[in-house]
Amino acid sequence: MKLHTWSWLSWLIAGLIIVSTTRNPLYLLLLILVLFIIQSILAKKESHLPISTIKFSISVLFLSSVLNAFISRFGETILFKIPGHIPLISGSVTLEAILFGAINGLVLIAMFTLFTIINAVIPVQDMVRLIPHALHPIAVVTTIALTFIPAMQQQFRTIQDAQAMRGQRLHKLSDWLPLFIPLLIGSLERAMQIAEAMTARGYSVQPIKKQFPMQKFILPALLLFIISGWLVILILNKSVLGWLLIGSGIALLFSLFFTSGRRFPKTRFHEETWKIPSIFFLFTCLGITIFFLIPFPGKETLAYNPYPLITTPTISISVLLAILLLLIPTLLNKRETHDSD
Repeated sequence: MKLHTWSWLSWLIAGLIIVSTTRNPLYLLLLILVLFIIQSILAKKESHLPISTIKFSISVLFLSSVLNAFISRFGETILFKIPGHIPLISGSVTLEAILFGAINGLVLIAMFTLFTIINAVIPVQDMVRLIPHALHPIAVVTTIALTFIPAMQQQFRTIQDAQAMRGQRLHKLSDWLPLFIPLLIGSLERAMQIAEAMTARGYSVQPIKKQFPMQKFILPALLLFIISGWLVILILNKSVLGWLLIGSGIALLFSLFFTSGRRFPKTRFHEETWKIPSIFFLFTCLGITIFFLIPFPGKETLAYNPYPLITTPTISISVLLAILLLLIPTLLNKRETHDSD
């Protein structure tokens, strides 16, 4: 059973909240392990993690640790000293600096793996459909761009195979011209065909739409509310009133999107339906998000700082269980993937 797109997006938000709220290396390692398990189960080649993810993780972890070791000279556990007066090289290399860089690397690895999983389980078409109706030109342009690039890659491979059958060898820069010239011509022809097809379907025609008189006042009003709220917080130091004004401005912004989107009806061939597993998945992810945003017993274990001396990070059972709940999609979702192109 395929899970709903909004359920997966709530899972992404929950994962990003966990990454942004903790610097505990034990929690980050557990989160990355959970993400690798999900990726290995949902990947096309079962029982194998994508090589690109492993290479990226190793390279990021190594580079972040080494760079921070040479940039930061803080820490009491000195491993060795580089003599001389060379900037960014000479000085003491501490274990605390290496660990701090490794923690930053773990954060990057977790974020990269989160978006890699989302890219594998949510088709591009479903992501484009989430764009509000008021921004329909952006949705059209995004759809065309996302389909144009894979088509151009396929055409390049076709031209390369045809030139190879003719005995073409790529030894120098001029040998690439027989590949790029047909590719350029084919891309321009495809762009002209898309433009003619859109014109034939009336996309360039702008019919007279009924204008909502309140729209011309909503945009200045929401900008006024947001700026006023920011000034109230900054100058008068009244956070409650300031955030109330900012919230009113954001509410007006959503109402502007809603009223503008009503003028652009949208049709689709397949409508996603909410089923019990998707609803359960959505509320579980919302619970994880709320759990990491509100105060709870053991929240102090999320913070960790290796400076000035490395200490053993503490853990909380509730946090561990909350991170393990991210494994729920492996139990609810079928092993269905789509082509990244």
